[in-house]
Amino acid sequence: MKRRIPILFTASVFFIVLILLVSCGIATIFMFGNGTIFDDIESNGDKVGLTLTVDNALGNLSDIDSGTGPSLMLFYTVTDSPDAPNFRTAFSTSYKRRYDGVQITSDEVLTVNDITLYRFSNILQTTFQSPTYIATANSPTSPDFVCTLTKTDGSGSTISMDLVFDTGSYTIHDSPKLYRYNGQAFETDIKEVDESFEDYHIDDQSSDMFLHIYGAVNVSKGSFNNIYWTDLVHLGYITL
Repeated sequence: MKRRIPILFTASVFFIVLILLVSCGIATIFMFGNGTIFDDIESNGDKVGLTLTVDNALGNLSDIDSGTGPSLMLFYTVTDSPDAPNFRTAFSTSYKRRYDGVQITSDEVLTVNDITLYRFSNILQTTFQSPTYIATANSPTSPDFVCTLTKTDGSGSTISMDLVFDTGSYTIHDSPKLYRYNGQAFETDIKEVDESFEDYHIDDQSSDMFLHIYGAVNVSKGSFNNIYWTDLVHLGYITL
């Protein structure tokens, strides 16, 4: 005896499948072209720099919502060695993740070999977050830049970092003076490393301190379905 499937049931299944097919479009993925150059430029202990030249062979820069990107984010850690901690692989695994990236939501960004990478803040204790982060291109279709961060002396034994875009048209949000994650200046003379210096990975007896600076560019709002990050780049170090 043949099994009979009720017409009403069959029709219901058909319309459910149809609705699912209509609602499930093909994802649009944003990325820079393979010829993009994102790298550090010469540093000297008092200044570091970064350059971005985007390959727009894919022709998708106009898909970015105006005022939302590409956006620059900067990070740091302090150690007693001039050798740079390698956060690149961990950043790719945790945040870049091929093309389905994740936004930065914590001051403590990554920890590798007991050394933690922090996001910069400023004297206003601004929480730099998506989609604008620290600085945003004024036109999505003109994202190229060269920027520098220069050590500037503060009161007593403190410094801040001054961000300047030497080329390119970018808006720096709130203030170009960058400070520690908690809005405090970087101390250059520490007698004792306590919990107020959790971003300083140094021994109490260390005489040398190095502020290692890293950068990455983010795109996350527009006519596409993903969050895009470049690789994380080490710009160099500032001698404290």
